[in-house]
Amino acid sequence: MSKPYNNNRKRSSTTCTPPPQATTGPPHFSTMKKAKSQALNCSQFDNNSPLQDHSSSMLVDPTENDAVRASAAGGFTANLARKKATLPQPAKKLVIKLVKAKPTLPSNFEETTWAVLKSAISAIFLKQPDPCDLEKLYQAVNDLCLHKMGGSLYQRIEKECETHIYSAIQSLVGQSEDLGVFLSLVQKTWQDFCDQMLMIRGIALYLDRTYVKQTPSVRSLWDMGLQLFWKHLSQASEVEHKTVFGLLKMIESERLGEAVDRTLLSHLLKMFTALGIYSESFEKPFLECTSEFYAAEGVKYMQHSDVPDYLKHVEVRLHEENDRCLLYLDASTRKPLVATAEKQLLELHISAILDKGFTMLMDGNRTHDLRRMYTLFSRVNALESLRHALSSYIRKTGQGIVTDEEKDKDMVSSLLEFKMSLDKIWEDSFSKNDVFSNTIKEAFEHLINLRQNRPAELIAKFLDEKLRAGNKGTSEEELEGTLDKVLVLFRFIQGKDVFEAFYKKDLAKRLLLGKSASIDAEKSMISKV
Repeated sequence: MSKPYNNNRKRSSTTCTPPPQATTGPPHFSTMKKAKSQALNCSQFDNNSPLQDHSSSMLVDPTENDAVRASAAGGFTANLARKKATLPQPAKKLVIKLVKAKPTLPSNFEETTWAVLKSAISAIFLKQPDPCDLEKLYQAVNDLCLHKMGGSLYQRIEKECETHIYSAIQSLVGQSEDLGVFLSLVQKTWQDFCDQMLMIRGIALYLDRTYVKQTPSVRSLWDMGLQLFWKHLSQASEVEHKTVFGLLKMIESERLGEAVDRTLLSHLLKMFTALGIYSESFEKPFLECTSEFYAAEGVKYMQHSDVPDYLKHVEVRLHEENDRCLLYLDASTRKPLVATAEKQLLELHISAILDKGFTMLMDGNRTHDLRRMYTLFSRVNALESLRHALSSYIRKTGQGIVTDEEKDKDMVSSLLEFKMSLDKIWEDSFSKNDVFSNTIKEAFEHLINLRQNRPAELIAKFLDEKLRAGNKGTSEEELEGTLDKVLVLFRFIQGKDVFEAFYKKDLAKRLLLGKSASIDAEKSMISKV
């Protein structure tokens, strides 16, 4: 039995070596005590958990003597003291550091991306379907711009657009001789260009908003396209000249009464405006053609038409030209166009119109035609000529009334009637123009004083006749109106003392003989005089 225990002791001594102790009793019990003592001493040097310490204490045999138990208790107490003195150490954190490597673009990134965009642009100009959707194309432009390749992209797009625009305009060279068909082809080419550039601008919108906006010297994609279209259109002089000539012929045909495609005219003229060549390429030759057209028409119509019809024709023509500016011409053309028509149809024929028709219109009291003449003359600052014509007419017509001695009896009534017709024309035709009112007054003052004192005497006799008792059939209102009209003539008389002498004499006779029509009328007349 002692041999196995001895082997066990040898294994235990390799782990921890207990101090030597005296053995009592039989060998069997002595060996067990040594083994237990070794286990206890090992537990004192062990730093395991308290549970292990507790289990080690349970190995003490209850039959052991007090000395052994005291020794075991002392070792356990020392172990606890040593555990309390050692503070727990914090656990170390595991930190993983990532090395940030700078991303690099593929060596062929720009070329590959541009190949996709170039294919799409070509498909747009050739009106072919493109397998790449718009979102991917838009993203491709964004990627190039974000990697600072916007300048190169802009130049590539410009070059690609120029190739297709040049081809489109060259296709118009030598096209149909029929101007209508040719203009339709030009309009279709322009419309296709607009649609195509709008699509390209939509795809490259990010380029417009970043690179173009940050580079003042660079045009937007739309303006770049317009500049290329104008460049190649101006180089293809045949196309530009043929287009302008066709437009002028269409407008001339419309002036001659033919129906034309106004929508086509509008689209092509908007093309000239958008390209910035409207004024130089179209407006200038258009105004020259307009001047030639109306110069010939003005001479022709003045020879074969009377003044009222000619004025109506001029009014219609000016209205037509104004409508053209609203329908298809640029708004900037309105003023020079109307001025050109006014000059050729009115300004150059003012004297002829007045000499040929003014007297006829005045004699016939043609207030509507006179109003048309006044309105048209005011457009070309020719009212002064019209005023002189009115003054001459009044003097010439009135002279026949005042200087004809055979008609002295009716001179005052004729002058009153003439003055009343002039006042009506002044109100209805001459827009109550103060200058024309003064012209009428000056002309009448000249007439009344052509025969010195005779008109004053005749006016006094006319009043005597009206205030006599023989005019009972005339109402008070009518009599007052007649007196007011006569007083207008009275104001024009320079020799008022002559009038006063005759009037006093006639008034005395009426009062002495009791032949006055109305005492109230007599008082009213005296107060007015």
